[in-house]
Amino acid sequence: MLRAEVWVDKVRAAISHTWNFQPLPQQLWTFRWYHLCFTYDHTRGRIQTFLNGHMVRQMFYNVGRPVKGDFAKIGNAKTKHESYSGDLSQVNVWDRVLPDDDILRIANCQTDPQGNYISWDAGWTLSNVTSYDLSVSKFCQEDTSKLYFWFPRVLETEALYICEALGTHLPAVTSLRESQQLYDLLNEKWPDSEKCPLFYWSDLNDKRVENVWVRGHDGKVDNESYWAPDEPNGYRYENCAAIQPDGVIDDDCAWIRCALCTFTEPQRFIIRGTCETELRNVYFVAYQEEFGGLVFNSYGSYRIRLENGTWYYEDKVNGGTIASMEEFDLNYPMGRRWWRLERDLCDDKSGQRKRLLLSPCNDDQFTCDDGTCIPLPFRCDLKYDCRDQSDELECEVVSFPEDYHSHLPPRVPRKADSNVPIVIRFVIKSIDIETVEMDMRLSYELEMSWFDNRLEYINLKAEESLNAPRVDTMLKLWSPIVKLLNTDTIDQLLISKDAVASIKRMQEPVRRDDSVAAEVDVYSGEECPITVSRKYTTYFTCQFDLTLYPFDDQHCDMHLQVVSGLDSFLEVHLNSSVSYLGSKMLNEYQIGQEEMLLDVPRDPSEVRVRIPLIRLYGHSILNIYVPSLILLIISYLTLFFRTNFFDLKIMASLTALLVLATLFAQASSSLPQTSYFKMVDIWLLFCVMMTFLVIIFHILIDKRYSQDTRVKSIVPFSDDGKTTINRYFDKASSISSMSVENFELVAKVSVFALFAVFMVTYVSIILT
Repeated sequence: MLRAEVWVDKVRAAISHTWNFQPLPQQLWTFRWYHLCFTYDHTRGRIQTFLNGHMVRQMFYNVGRPVKGDFAKIGNAKTKHESYSGDLSQVNVWDRVLPDDDILRIANCQTDPQGNYISWDAGWTLSNVTSYDLSVSKFCQEDTSKLYFWFPRVLETEALYICEALGTHLPAVTSLRESQQLYDLLNEKWPDSEKCPLFYWSDLNDKRVENVWVRGHDGKVDNESYWAPDEPNGYRYENCAAIQPDGVIDDDCAWIRCALCTFTEPQRFIIRGTCETELRNVYFVAYQEEFGGLVFNSYGSYRIRLENGTWYYEDKVNGGTIASMEEFDLNYPMGRRWWRLERDLCDDKSGQRKRLLLSPCNDDQFTCDDGTCIPLPFRCDLKYDCRDQSDELECEVVSFPEDYHSHLPPRVPRKADSNVPIVIRFVIKSIDIETVEMDMRLSYELEMSWFDNRLEYINLKAEESLNAPRVDTMLKLWSPIVKLLNTDTIDQLLISKDAVASIKRMQEPVRRDDSVAAEVDVYSGEECPITVSRKYTTYFTCQFDLTLYPFDDQHCDMHLQVVSGLDSFLEVHLNSSVSYLGSKMLNEYQIGQEEMLLDVPRDPSEVRVRIPLIRLYGHSILNIYVPSLILLIISYLTLFFRTNFFDLKIMASLTALLVLATLFAQASSSLPQTSYFKMVDIWLLFCVMMTFLVIIFHILIDKRYSQDTRVKSIVPFSDDGKTTINRYFDKASSISSMSVENFELVAKVSVFALFAVFMVTYVSIILT
């Protein structure tokens, strides 16, 4: 058996018992010639398919037996729906594999060989066909003639709708010859009809700006149309344009004229909302069998026709009416219309109303309610692109199954240990650290993404922000609960009215919904994640170790757990991230590189966001260390005062001590109360103790000085005379002077040495 089968979008070459479909790179249209060729090389087991001379598919299959037969049939099958209808040029079969170059020359009408196994020129019995004999050159000559549909007695808006919904536009003539040719064509095509004797609506109008004539279908200014003499002359009273035998005139839009729609080739229509699986029953072609009439014939069994003012959707092969169109202002089936079902269609029962769409648009376009076409991405993009504004209607992007429950997480069926991976993204806007209270105030945006395999999404855009569901739909979605473990606010609901949700398109659509009267692409929730973000302002408790204050580095964590209901079936994904958008320099800290910790703790549903804090100690240096150091130096310098200025020295030292004590109290009140000493505490205590030590030295020095002074003031009486008295005073004065000076020197050196040892130890501790 040798069998070739042709569909709209696929072919199948059946050789012996092979039945493999081969998809075509493009769909086949009616009223277009295609050259289709199959070759089978039994030595390699290779089957190839050629379309218009170019190979589009190949497969390898060894038939395992000779291919033979003694008769051939074309277009005749066992059942009606498999039979062939259309135009066929010829069929030839060779008992050898034709070279690729020969196939290309045949497709390009450069040669016309006959098959040596089956020849088109002989041996055929024709049944229920009409045959024509044409030469190859005439057969392959491209037909550039136009098609014309005439519609009498319509308003300008109706004429514009008819042509746009048929996939074309109202005409515009650029010469007197073109204008006159239209009337000649009408007389030739419909010589006995009620013709339009004078006017046809044109595509031009100046409705927006007076005397600026634009094309109605795209709004572009027209500078090519041929105007009749003394036209336009209607000013603001005539804002439409019509064609008459001597050119274009401006006309009143309220008049009733004729409509003429011009086509360069037959337009293909598609009906949506019927759940048809066979494309030949989905695609239609429009015909005008009578003046002003329309009929739509499908590639296969169906047709749409007007009878007694009502449009019927019929099965012309098996008989019977599928649906009848309800009355509409513009009584044409093109566009989105309500139909009354005469038999079950999709999930709708006979007698119900159902919307169907008859559209001239391509698959990458959206059909407005009035049948006009716009690019599919323009639908639901938050601006009106259709004239009837229908592109911003029914823009819901989420499709819920009937058994969807928002309290259940989207776990993998029949898998007990399946957790839902949640991608968390923190965007921190501002940070405020309260050291005394040991807390961190964050303004942040928490964004979570997950996959819900129970959902389907409709017509997702490449721009994620346009894939936002409505608020009422968003509130129906399942979402995780966020537990903030180190704050007073324990649980936070992610989804609320102030949250923002969107769906990210990560793949191509899995199918197009044939039950909907629109171009509806369906995306799988298993491949496209939901992203929900919400802004928060929260106080987090921090545990600071202030031992090295104010030369310390701290960190504060946001400790979160993501759960679903009472038990956690979730895990934080490794792609989670955190970013900080605010200023790195705060009043007291410099923000380090924020990080997300997923391994501590080990619960996969928990995460810590760590904010490193580098203390800015300039304020403490200026307000604590510098003043205390100056006071310490002042108290030390009192050791260099004259020995007999005890009151002055003790007053200066006590004043420094009191100021240091006050400074110590102020610094302690501005810091958290800790049971351990901080470095600033040690410094201030050292300054106080050093000042206190200086005061002790002053007291000891003054006591020694007083003792020596009393010794000098007592002059002993002696009979030895003047020599004995002078010798005594010289000895006492020498002893007293050396003792005070040495004591002051010991005090100065001791205080300085103690300060130096402390500073070296203090700085080394800070640096390490």
